[in-house]
Amino acid sequence: MSQSLLHNVFGVGPDWRYTRTEYAEGAVLFHVRGDKERPCGCVECQSKRVIGNGVRQRRIRTVPIGCKPVWIVAECQRYRCQDCGASWQDSPPFVDEKAKVCSKLRNYVIGLARFMTLKDVAMHCGLSWDTVKEIVKARLEKEYRRVPLKRIRRLCIDEIYVGRSAKFMTLVMDADSGRILWVGQGKGGPALREFWRRTKCAQARIEAVCMDMSAAYARSVREHIPHAVIVFDHFHVIKLMNEKLDDLRRELVREVETEDSKRAIKGTRWLLLRRRDNLPADRKGELEEALKLNEPLACAYLLKEELSLAWQEESQPSMVDYLEAWCEKAIASGISQLVAMAGTLCRYAEGIIAWATTRLSNGRMEGINRKIKTFLRQAYGLRDPEFFRLRLLSLHEAKHQLVG
Repeated sequence: MSQSLLHNVFGVGPDWRYTRTEYAEGAVLFHVRGDKERPCGCVECQSKRVIGNGVRQRRIRTVPIGCKPVWIVAECQRYRCQDCGASWQDSPPFVDEKAKVCSKLRNYVIGLARFMTLKDVAMHCGLSWDTVKEIVKARLEKEYRRVPLKRIRRLCIDEIYVGRSAKFMTLVMDADSGRILWVGQGKGGPALREFWRRTKCAQARIEAVCMDMSAAYARSVREHIPHAVIVFDHFHVIKLMNEKLDDLRRELVREVETEDSKRAIKGTRWLLLRRRDNLPADRKGELEEALKLNEPLACAYLLKEELSLAWQEESQPSMVDYLEAWCEKAIASGISQLVAMAGTLCRYAEGIIAWATTRLSNGRMEGINRKIKTFLRQAYGLRDPEFFRLRLLSLHEAKHQLVG
């Protein structure tokens, strides 16, 4: 075995000399021995009366060769001070104190974890899931202890449900890069209090914040960064309109007397909530038939389609005029759900219309939320909440690919 091969591939330093190779139980064991001179003095009292105190073997896991696990068996010389009785031993430079995994294997695991799940990495390297998790967690703690905030200009805020134990977490994302900047426990203003403190310390100049129509988040933003423009997300406005439309559909199903009419309306929920442009051609006739049977449902559906066109206006004044005209139509219809929707649009008009100048939406955040929910389903629960938080902060660097 070449000494340079041990040094360049497995990270064994020149002070450790290769002695022999052993094959046992399907593994490869490289035996090395320390080649250092005896220390000049005691590590405790600096006495010169230091003697050898035997040799201790230390088995250290390293990078596998093909499918074969590889161990480095380091024969560490022990020493003892004759004056103070202190004892110690040589420590290999290619492994941390008390660790059983060398630095080369640790870096190998970190590299694989960027492309593979922790379970896959553990199976490939022959390590336990907890060992792999601790290696990756140590790297994430080092890199994401402090997320840089100074250059951040536009933010997206949303909450996500992560299970009965942790309940909700509040996510703050950089709207321009798609990187998660903050993961707070809970939801509402208290979950953001520490984040605002950090942005103030970093002297970040936040220009706009996009969110759902949450009064708690809006109040927190106005309190800590009053100069920032608040934008209410397009997706959440249309989602609220869809909820109003579905509520009307259920109400009409209860009121319809004939079975044929009830059956025609009852099975149209999916057709009503999807945009007309995205409907399959063979289902459009089914929708038309349901709308013919009920005038209020047809009116609400057409107004839902019209509302989504407000975000296609080119300027803020034209968007204001469009929404005012829409609200007048909704109120004139006399349908309680549409009247309530018009009132909501009037209350949140400033944040909705702000989209015309900022062109800011929570689209990236909604995509990240979907990834997180998939991650939670695959994980079957959270073993380590702090590790989960670090994984969310590093989500932008994940490069997992699904291949057939």
